[in-house]
Amino acid sequence: MKKSLEFISLVFYVCCIFSCINQDNQTKQEMQAQQLKSVAVQGHRGDRGNFPENSIPGFLSAIKKGVEVIELDVVISKDHRVVVSHEPFMHHLYMLQPDGQPIPKAKEKSYNLYEMPYDSIRLFDAGSKGNEKFPQQQAQKTYKPLLSDVIDSVENYIRHHDLKEVKYNIEIKSKPEEYNIYQPQPKEFVDLVMQVVNEKNIRDKVNLQSFDVQVLEVIYQNHPTVEIAYLVSEGTMEENLQKLSFQPEIYSPYYKLVTDSAFVKKVHQKGMKLIPWTVNEQQDIDRIKSLGVDGIITDYPERAL
Repeated sequence: MKKSLEFISLVFYVCCIFSCINQDNQTKQEMQAQQLKSVAVQGHRGDRGNFPENSIPGFLSAIKKGVEVIELDVVISKDHRVVVSHEPFMHHLYMLQPDGQPIPKAKEKSYNLYEMPYDSIRLFDAGSKGNEKFPQQQAQKTYKPLLSDVIDSVENYIRHHDLKEVKYNIEIKSKPEEYNIYQPQPKEFVDLVMQVVNEKNIRDKVNLQSFDVQVLEVIYQNHPTVEIAYLVSEGTMEENLQKLSFQPEIYSPYYKLVTDSAFVKKVHQKGMKLIPWTVNEQQDIDRIKSLGVDGIITDYPERAL
C-alpha cells in the first residue's frame, strides 16, 4: 500500500513538472507571438513594392493592407508648397515628362522642384513608367501630390471605410549642401511642413524624421511636442547621438545596423524606440521583428503584417 502511494505521488509529481514545462513553453510562444504583433509596420513611401512610390494610390493600398503608419518624403516647390517626393528633382528612373517622354539621367537634376511651381510639377507622370527595381509594381499614371492632398485622401478613405486611424512618418528630405539650391533653409522647411500638419489637425498623429541633424535641431527647438525620428545609415548609436544636442524619441537606423537583441536593448535603455529601415526580404523582416524592435519600415507591407 505504501509503495502504491509513493508510485502515485511520483506519477503526480512528474505530471506536474511536464505541465509546468508545457505552460512555460506556451507562455514563451504567446509572448513571442505578441511581440511580433506589437511591431508597428510602416509602409515605405506608401506601398512602393506594389504601387508608384509616394503616390496616393500607394498610400491607400498600404492602409487597406493594415499598416499602422505611412512613411513619406517631402520637398518644397518654388511657390512654397509641401510636395510629397523622395527627390527634389524629377528622377529619371520612374518619372516621365508631361508629354510622356523619358527624362535623361544626365538632365534629371535640372528639373529642380524648388525652382518649379507646383502646378508644373503636377503635370509630370510619376507612375506610368513603373520602376525596374520593383518589378511587381503596378504601372499607372499618377503624379507627385501635395502633403495636404495626401492627408485629405488618407483621412477621407479611413473615415468612409471605417478603418483604424494611421500615423504619419514624414521625412524632411534635406542636405546642407543643397540649402537654397534644392530646398529652403531648415527653419523655413520645417515651418512649412508644420503649417500643413497644424492646418490638417494631425499633430498628434505625426512624427518628423530626417538624416539632417540641423533639421532635427530646428524641430526640437521650435516644435518640442513633435516626436522626432533620427535617421542614420552608418556609425554607432553613440557616435550618431553625439551629433545632436538632445535625445530623439526614435532611433531609425539602416536595418543592417540592427545586429542583435543586445543592440535593441541598448536603444531601449536610452528610452528611445527603435524603427529600422528599409527591410524588404522576408528572412530579414522575420529576423528584425523577432529582435523586439518597435517598428519596421518596408516597401512590402504585406510581408511584415
